[in-house]
Amino acid sequence: MQPEMLATLHTVQQLLQHPWLQQPLLLWLVIVLSSLLPLPAGYQPLVLFRILALRLAKRVNKTTYPAAQLKLSGSLAAIIAITPWLILAWAFTLLSQMPQLWHGLLLYLCLDWQNVRQQALHIQSSLDKQQLSLARDQLQPLVLREVKLMSAVGVSKACLESLLFRLATQWTSVLLWFLAGGVVGAIAYRLLQELQQQWNPKQSQFQHFGKPVAAIVSLLNWPGMLLTGSVFALLVSLRQSRYYLKFARDGYFSWPARWLLAAGAAALNRNLAGPVYYQGQKIRRVRIGPALEPKAADISLLLQLCRQYQVGVLLLLSSYLGLGLFAGWPL
Repeated sequence: MQPEMLATLHTVQQLLQHPWLQQPLLLWLVIVLSSLLPLPAGYQPLVLFRILALRLAKRVNKTTYPAAQLKLSGSLAAIIAITPWLILAWAFTLLSQMPQLWHGLLLYLCLDWQNVRQQALHIQSSLDKQQLSLARDQLQPLVLREVKLMSAVGVSKACLESLLFRLATQWTSVLLWFLAGGVVGAIAYRLLQELQQQWNPKQSQFQHFGKPVAAIVSLLNWPGMLLTGSVFALLVSLRQSRYYLKFARDGYFSWPARWLLAAGAAALNRNLAGPVYYQGQKIRRVRIGPALEPKAADISLLLQLCRQYQVGVLLLLSSYLGLGLFAGWPL
């Protein structure tokens, strides 16, 4: 191996052991790796966790139980579902000779943005080809709402909303909780989020059982949604974002979710939110943004904005790492 490469690897190894630079560098490496070499959806371990979560709920979520007992069952089931994986991650960290690589692998598995991006592009392609039925089928894995009666506008809007929320939760929030709580914090958040999606209280069978997890995840989502919405607002129009937020107070969305949708509506200059159907029941939600309705081309536009946002995060991490090197922080 050439001396220059050995020197580079030695520097990276030193950085990975530095208390202030270790996690930012690991984040930088994992973000780049997940962008260049995304894990195929069929190999995503979270798919297995979703199956296990549904099977666990089937065993302990008895709709004949009182609401209080169902909430308690949901809380205990979440602990049972998550704890073994956290113990496993912690144990391998203790046994591994290079725990940083193990943490990087786990963080890589938690970031599932590229598969969402590809799914959105497939939806746009189907809409462009006037294949509405196919677009609905492609949208269904991304949303909980009913899609069988959606128009092309409805499919586009639902896809845009899903992209915004998944960028904020499955990408930004994972990174933030990794910085705050290490790899265990990132895994705990990501698994709780998966449980919330599988046991969503918007579904009648999980109306009480899924409430404890949904409440926790709603709080954990705040930092990621606020940061993502704020960056989008600053990238395009802070004034318009604040204007749309002012008229989005119907009590359905949490404040960070309203801010994220308002910033997304301002960035795209398109209307978001509005009524949706869950299990045959119409849920009225306030419309956020201008009168213009979304179209298929807005999906690729939003993906471009998401890319700019992610590149900005990479540049911020690069600046921090560069500052540490040039400032002579002890390695």
